Amino acid sequence: MNAQELIDLLKNLPPDKKVVIRGYEDGFNDIKELRNVNIVYQPDSPWYYGEYAVSNDPDTIEAIELYGENKNEEI
Repeated sequence: MNAQELIDLLKNLPPDKKVVIRGYEDGFNDIKELRNVNIVYQPDSPWYYGEYAVSNDPDTIEAIELYGENKNEEI
């Protein structure tokens, strides 16, 4: 999905609707910030990894990461 597609989808939601991303293994977290990342497509990655990986190669794709995390300490 590109930025315009995301904007178009968000325009159809109520303004107070929460936007989240998936947690590390399960659940969801609040989005804390947008981060710039350089990525490269990895066509042979296993299903449980993302299709893209962070890279410093010259042929990277510039992207925005919707970043969130759970800082709750283990009990």
